[in-house]
Amino acid sequence: MKEKQGLTYRTKLIGFFLLATVITTLVGLYNYTSSRVLMKNMTDMLNKSQELTTVYNELNQIQNNLEVYLSTRSSDSLQSFYDHSNSITYNNSILKSDEGFSDRGIKIKNLTGMVDHYLKILDETVVDKRNKKINEYTSGYQEAVKEYNYIGNYIQEIMSTDLSDSAQKYIELKKEADQTAMINYFLFGITIILISVILVLFSIEITKPISKLVSYAKEVSDGNFDVEITDEKTSSEISILYQTFHRMTISIKEYVNELKEKQRLERTLIEEKLDNLKMKNALHEAELLALQSQVNPHFIFNSINIGAKVAMLQGDDITCEYLENFADIFRYNLKGLDYNATLQEEINNVAAYMNLLITRFGDIIDFRLSEPEDDSIKNFIMPRMTLQPLVENAYIHGVSKFEDGGIIELKTAKDGNRINITISNTGDEFPKETIEMILNRKFKAQKDPSKKGHTTGIGLDNVLNRLRLFYEENDVMNITCVDGKTNVILSLPLNFKKEAEYRTTENV
Repeated sequence: MKEKQGLTYRTKLIGFFLLATVITTLVGLYNYTSSRVLMKNMTDMLNKSQELTTVYNELNQIQNNLEVYLSTRSSDSLQSFYDHSNSITYNNSILKSDEGFSDRGIKIKNLTGMVDHYLKILDETVVDKRNKKINEYTSGYQEAVKEYNYIGNYIQEIMSTDLSDSAQKYIELKKEADQTAMINYFLFGITIILISVILVLFSIEITKPISKLVSYAKEVSDGNFDVEITDEKTSSEISILYQTFHRMTISIKEYVNELKEKQRLERTLIEEKLDNLKMKNALHEAELLALQSQVNPHFIFNSINIGAKVAMLQGDDITCEYLENFADIFRYNLKGLDYNATLQEEINNVAAYMNLLITRFGDIIDFRLSEPEDDSIKNFIMPRMTLQPLVENAYIHGVSKFEDGGIIELKTAKDGNRINITISNTGDEFPKETIEMILNRKFKAQKDPSKKGHTTGIGLDNVLNRLRLFYEENDVMNITCVDGKTNVILSLPLNFKKEAEYRTTENV
């Protein structure tokens, strides 16, 4: 019967994301709705006040136009009169939408009626003026003035009442806004707490079984293959991981037992041959001493690879990685300086070398590598063993002189039809005289065994000479010291064509 497994972490993550999205959306909708309501109330309050102000200003204008027309009969004043009359009629129709059974609504209704009556009086007065009925338009003008003054006072009374009501309304809106803000803060806090709790629980669910599995792995690495592994049912991934680790432990235990049996048989065979070997030891000793200086480098390389595989099988990842990096460097060096390489191969060799240094000296070395992404840069052909000596020089003469270590950085960049390769390190700066001597081929390195390179012994001047010969250019290297960093900058032609023998690492 197949055991029931828990939900996958993918399902749990999707569920958590959907829950957080729903909560955040609800909080956002509440904030949006409450802010819209408050804004609408404020806008309505301001619009009502603006409508009265507009009608009041238009009444002033049309009254002035009437007086000008009656005294001068100017056609411009008459045209302006009719324009303002139309504007007042339109604004008065807007005010009528505020009519109702409230105190303000009744006042607005009275006001719109008075405005309509006032406009009617003005129209009749203008007609009497045009017909030269002096008594009629004089009487109409006097009535219009009385109506104008009364309407003005009535509007001011309404606006005064609105101002008082607006102050009270503003206080109410402010209280409502403060209350809404408090609710928003509360909802936001609840959301943060809820999401944080879910994240903590989820992280515990992930880390607890993994930490337990790490303790099992440590016991297995210490040689205890009989450790009892109890499965965790938190999720299908964890369950599969535990089952796989359990099967792997059993396989390792069986493999170790096979190795022990083979060692026992080999030990027996060696003991049987030991006597014969002792008899021939004297004869072979001289031959062995002679052969020690002629050991096939490929045999050494293959032996290192076998050592790396054994370390991997034994679970010693650090030793395995160290031997693999050393094997890569050794294999790269086997090709010698007669063959050229790609920039990517040079960078890989530098990375392997720096991994060896970091494994030996720990985190006092901060190596920063920016690998190129353009294939034209990766496949750029250059002399073999160009970058590694420069990085080695940066460590020996820069970073290694300080107890706290330092930074070594390798980066590449394409600049037009050239490739710029920069090797930087923190530490003591190059003296300007030394830089000029190196670039002018007047520098002679001292043969100090304590400062000899770890791998090749190739110096900075040697790299510079080989680059100049290979690219047939003089300005291929520059050395600068800026802000406590020494920068060795190689500027190489991207479109350089030269028939040179090139073989990849797989061919060796």
